[in-house]
Amino acid sequence: MIKQFALIVTAMVLLIGCSGQDASDLMNQAADLQQDGKNTEALALYEQVAKDFADSPEAPQAMFRCALIYVNEQQDPVKAATTYELIATKYPESEWGHKGLFAAAYTYANEINNLERAREAYQKYLKEYPDSSMAETARFELENLGRSPEELLQSLQESQPPAADIGNE
Repeated sequence: MIKQFALIVTAMVLLIGCSGQDASDLMNQAADLQQDGKNTEALALYEQVAKDFADSPEAPQAMFRCALIYVNEQQDPVKAATTYELIATKYPESEWGHKGLFAAAYTYANEINNLERAREAYQKYLKEYPDSSMAETARFELENLGRSPEELLQSLQESQPPAADIGNE
C-alpha cells in the first residue's frame, strides 16, 4: 500500500513538474530516468507522451518504450504485446509501426506461448510490411513457430554440408 502511494505521489510530481513541456522534452527526461534505472518514473513520462501527445512523432516510440518496460521490468508480457499491437494499429506508417507488430508477434510466441496469436501477428506483419528489413526474420520465425531452440539448432545443423565438404565445393 505504501509502495503504491509512493508511486502515485512520484507520478503526480512528475506530471505537475512537466506541465508546459513538449513531447520531445518529456522523452528526453524519460530516457534519462530510464538510464538511471528509474523505470517506473520513466514509464509515467512515456505514458504521458503517448496520451497527451498522441499526434506527435514521439508518441509511437513512447508507446514502444512503455511496452519494453511492461515486459522487461513489470513482467507483464500480455500488456506489452497488446501495446505493441496498438502501435502498429495507430501508427502503421511510422518506423515503430512495423517494429511494434514484429515485437508483438515475438512476444506472443516467446513470452506468452500463444502460438496462434503469434502466427496471426507474423502473417499480418508479412502482409503489411513485405519489404521491411525484418521481413526475412518474420518468415523464419513463422516457419519455425513452436520449435524449441534445440530443435531449431539441430535442423540448421542438418541443413549444412559437412565441414569437410565446405572447402571442396
